[in-house]
This record gives sequence, structure tokens and C-alpha cells, in this order.
Amino acid sequence: MAHHSIVDLYTELANNPDKDFGWDKGLQNALNHDYKDAWVKQIPSDVWAYCAAVGNPFNAGVFNTGDSVLDIGCGAGLDLCVAALLVGEQGRVFGVDVTPAMVEKATQHARLAKLSNITVLEGCIEKLALENDRIDVVISNGAINLASSKENVFAEIYRVLKPGGHLYFSDMIKDENSPQTGCCSSNDSNNSWADCIAGTLKGDELIKMLINAGFKDTQLLNTNHYKTSASTIGASFSAQK
Repeated sequence: MAHHSIVDLYTELANNPDKDFGWDKGLQNALNHDYKDAWVKQIPSDVWAYCAAVGNPFNAGVFNTGDSVLDIGCGAGLDLCVAALLVGEQGRVFGVDVTPAMVEKATQHARLAKLSNITVLEGCIEKLALENDRIDVVISNGAINLASSKENVFAEIYRVLKPGGHLYFSDMIKDENSPQTGCCSSNDSNNSWADCIAGTLKGDELIKMLINAGFKDTQLLNTNHYKTSASTIGASFSAQK
């Protein structure tokens, strides 16, 4: 994966949320993924403009008042704001993103939404700056796919989760019903990494990685309408430490 191409693409998205990047985003995209009307009312419309969700990790399990939540690859911070509403003022929400412009945008959006329990960290999702056994729930939405080593990401998520903690994430997988099921080769352009096409795995390959990282109760919960290419489809997963 060319790290710089991902930072470039997501810097552009941070600065130009209305630009057509070839995939759905904005409030309508969130509503298509069953983001709740109550959240739409409570979070400013400026934040919803950045919703590039590929699924809805909040439908994957329970978020309790007072929980600590970590969003891996938090982007402009919409899911941070939703998580902050779900865990309440007693909860803590952390976001990690590699793109400085997105970290800045997510921090601004947390302030705009008047949510004081959000902390946004700049860093790589393959090496998290959080201590062991710290987090109740880890979420991610279209970001793990961008990592060159998904094994490292899952190992780090496992490390920072409390025993019994949950991982709920949505991401792009290979659409096995697509006529174009050919593997993306390493010769693909750098941009196809950033668009979630190259490096995309089948659902059962991700499940195997989760099990290898130590997770139990691993499930591919559903697939949805979301496409970044003819050969990919959005899917949601859950797993427990």
C-alpha cells in the first residue's frame, strides 16, 4: 500500500466533502445505512456531509452508557459523534486517523457537536498509542481495508480491548457474486488501495484473520448495497476478545 496516496486522497476529502470521489457519502448515505433520525437531529449537518460510511457498525452490537469506544480510521469524526451520544458523558470516545487534515476535521466536528468526551489522535492503525486492555468497544468503518497489514491491525485491536470487549466494524470485501472476482494484483495503481479496491479480501479471509488474532464469536453479520467498484461490496462484522 502506498501510504502517501491514502493521505493525499483523504486530505482531499477532508477539504472537499462535496467532490465526487466515485462512492456514496453524505447524509443520504448515512440514512441508506440505517443511521438513526435521533442522531441526525443531534449532530450538526456539516458533520453528516462527510459520511463516507460503507456500513453501520452501530447495528452490530450494544453500546452501553459509560463505555470507552475506539474508532479505527475515524476520518472526519461522524462515527465518533454517534458513539459519544451512545455512551453518554460518562463514556470516553477515542479516534485514530493517519491523515492530519482528518484529525483536525474530526476535532473540529466534535467541538461543533458540543461533545466533550471525544479525543482524536493522529497515528497509524497498525500501531495504536493506547495501553493494553483499555477499550470496551472498537469500531471501524471502511478503514481496516486500507491497512497494508490487516493482521497487525487486528492484533493491535485485540491488545487494546478489555477482556470480553467487542469489535464491530464495516468494510469492503470481495463480492463473490460479481463477475469480476479476479484478485487485485500488487501492480494495481496506488489509488486503488485508497479507494478500497486493491487489498480487498473475501469475508471468510477476514474471519480467519480475526480468529488468528485471538478473537472468538467472529461473525460476518451482513452485506449491503455499498460498492466502491464492480468487484467489492460493503459488509459488517463482529468479534469478541
